Amino acid sequence: MITALVRNLEVHLTKIRSEKILNRIGAGKRVFFENSLKGIAFKYIPGEIGKLSKYYIKPYCGDEYEIDCDSPSIFEAIMEGKPISKKKFDNYCINERVSWNLGIPSSHATIKAMGT
Repeated sequence: MITALVRNLEVHLTKIRSEKILNRIGAGKRVFFENSLKGIAFKYIPGEIGKLSKYYIKPYCGDEYEIDCDSPSIFEAIMEGKPISKKKFDNYCINERVSWNLGIPSSHATIKAMGT
């Protein structure tokens, strides 16, 4: 019973977050959002009059680059993602994730696990 209630709440929160993203896009506002499960942040820049809007993607600790506006990744991030601030988008790798089992930054844990 409690599990069903929690799941129902998760569904409603996801819907609210995706509506917030869609409403900002529809209003022609700049939007930053992320799909934290995939470790990807997105930026929507509305187009000026007569120009197309643009979407940018930034993988965790990766470089930002433009992607097609019809990319399935955008749709998935809008439906499952959450809005983030410009600051969080800009600093999407500065705050290193910490490996829960080693207590060291995950990039170092990966290297150690590979034996280098």
